[in-house]
Amino acid sequence: MLNEYKNIEVNYFPEHELVLWKIKTEGIPNFSLDILKEFQRFSKDLQIMFSDKSYPLKYIVSSSSHQEVYNLGGDLPFFFKSIKNRERKKLEEYAYLCIDAIYNIYTSFNLPVLNITLVEGNAYGGGFECVLAHDIILANTKAKFCLPENKFNLFPGMGAYSFLCRKLNIKTATEILYSGKVYTAKDMEEYALLDSIEEEEGMKTIIKYINKNKSSFNFKYCHYKNIKKVFPLQKKELLDITDTWVDACLNMQPEDLRRMELIINAQKRKLKQVVK
Repeated sequence: MLNEYKNIEVNYFPEHELVLWKIKTEGIPNFSLDILKEFQRFSKDLQIMFSDKSYPLKYIVSSSSHQEVYNLGGDLPFFFKSIKNRERKKLEEYAYLCIDAIYNIYTSFNLPVLNITLVEGNAYGGGFECVLAHDIILANTKAKFCLPENKFNLFPGMGAYSFLCRKLNIKTATEILYSGKVYTAKDMEEYALLDSIEEEEGMKTIIKYINKNKSSFNFKYCHYKNIKKVFPLQKKELLDITDTWVDACLNMQPEDLRRMELIINAQKRKLKQVVK
């Protein structure tokens, strides 16, 4: 049941009580509308399969099927076209699907598990927001993080404010939200946003972390559950912010869209390099 997706690769490792999911795409590795719609189905399937505890599960892990890119976030070509055509409903549909996905990750798909992400390569925009929704963040030394939206006079509207302002102080969160700077894994570790930086890659990193912390699962699960009680995040907060994001999209000026187009072209060049 968990392998019947076009855009999501899913593997279950019962010996580690672990589900690993990856976004897969032949184009720009981002969150397209099709991926987000399929992610809704994946989320429901995951809940159905593991809710009755017939299959042992302690960890839900996300990573990337692209070696150099974790995820480049929002579908900028889709944004560009929808904004140019003044298509509010399309932007709203996309934004609300993003919030569904982010909130499912943040709540561990309503399952009694820890959610972990392994970042290898670039996590930009919505990709960075997706990372921040996880309980535990592991990264390879090559990982890079960025919120580039300010470069085209927009803001990250799918969770960055909610997560960064809870995980950091307001001054530091604002610095990251404003700067558009590319941060290394070491930078993120200094901000205490990473749990571990590893030289190993892929499953080796994940299994290493799980084995190292196997005896403390009960503590860690309760620890992150309690943090969410102390700093609760309701879905309505995310939806209210993304409504503001839709308004901001439709207030963009021609020069803003030109800068967005430059980033779209840069992503296409990056994709060609990755394919090579």
